[in-house]
Amino acid sequence: MKKLLAGILAAAATVLALPAVAFAHVVVTPNQASVGDRVLFTVSVPNEKEVAVSSVKLDIPTGVEDVQPNVIAGWGITTEKDSDGNVTSITWTGTIPVGQRADLVFKAQTPAKATELDWKAYQTYADGSVVHWDQKPSTEGDKDDDSSDTGPYSVTQVVDDLSSDTATTTGNSSKQDLAFVFSIAALALSLGSLFLRRRK
Repeated sequence: MKKLLAGILAAAATVLALPAVAFAHVVVTPNQASVGDRVLFTVSVPNEKEVAVSSVKLDIPTGVEDVQPNVIAGWGITTEKDSDGNVTSITWTGTIPVGQRADLVFKAQTPAKATELDWKAYQTYADGSVVHWDQKPSTEGDKDDDSSDTGPYSVTQVVDDLSSDTATTTGNSSKQDLAFVFSIAALALSLGSLFLRRRK
């Protein structure tokens, strides 16, 4: 039952996240993750122009820790950090030819509480043009315009699924304990009645 409920909730979350994913050409997945979890994120970058992509920069949302980009053959990878040593952005430098795409991968730990991760990305082409995927996704849908230099960012929902499971388990355990107590009480009454009948 728990697995079925979890599947339904995950499907619902995916449907709700579709507007952000459908129109964000630079897409970060997964679109849902658990709190405090080590997650392998994938940045999908298609080339939508008639000139090669030369670099992609991704801003790392506040609260995301232990960021470790995967090595990609033929690509350079640089990171920026804050004063505490936390990675604030990753820049991949390489080539995505016309009509092709690349998956840029990194591992990171999600925040310790439920939140929304807004993945703002900046896609640079060989001619110097930059597409800013840093606009808030529209709930009514965004227009798919390849000539625009701006677009919506991708979103990952960080959910506290452990607390709901714990609450459910605790509730079920309490009900089971109560049922056990009533069963013992009923058995005691039955034995008592039987003992009194025999004495009569």
